Amino acid sequence: MSGTESKPKGIIGRLEAGSGFLGQLGLIFMVVSITYDVVLRYVFVAPTNWALEVNTFLLAFLCVIPAGEVLRVGGQIRITFLLDRLSPAVKDRLDILRAVVGLFFCGIMIWKGADMAWTAWQHNDRMSTSLGTPMVIPYLFLPVGFCLLALQYVALLAARRPKPPRLPGEGTSLGKPPEVEQQI
Repeated sequence: MSGTESKPKGIIGRLEAGSGFLGQLGLIFMVVSITYDVVLRYVFVAPTNWALEVNTFLLAFLCVIPAGEVLRVGGQIRITFLLDRLSPAVKDRLDILRAVVGLFFCGIMIWKGADMAWTAWQHNDRMSTSLGTPMVIPYLFLPVGFCLLALQYVALLAARRPKPPRLPGEGTSLGKPPEVEQQI
C-alpha cells in the first residue's frame, strides 16, 4: 500500500486531500498564533488568554484529521527492514491484513470517540478556562478523523480488488468492434 499517487482520485481521495489541506491550514495558524503569543508574552508582558487552549485543540486536530491523507500519499514513517526481505505475495497479504486491522482500530476509535462526544454534549462539558470551550468540539475530532482514515483504508482495499475480465467488444461504442488501422 504505497499510495504514492500524486492526484486524489474519486470522492474519497478528494475528501482526504481536503482534510490534508485543513491540516496544513491548522499548522499555519498554530505557527502564527504561537509566535504572536510569544511576542506578546516576552516583549509586551501581556500574554494572550486563548493561544494555549486553541493550540492544544489544534494539536489534537492535527493528529487525527489529516491521517487519511497521510495514508493516501504514503507519508507515514515506515521501517521496512523486515518487509523488504519478504516475497511480493507475502507483502500483498500483509498489506491486506494491515488495512483490515486498521479498519478494526478505526471502528473502535469512531465508536468510543462518538460516545465521548455524545456524553460531553449531554452534560454540556466545558473547559475550565476563560474561553470555556465546549469539550464536544475536540472530542468530535476523534470520530471524524478516524472515519476519514477508515474511508482511506476502504479505498485502498477496493483498489486491490482484481478487475473482472472484459468481454469481447466491451468498452467500445455501441458494442461495435474497435476499428483497426491497416499498416502498409
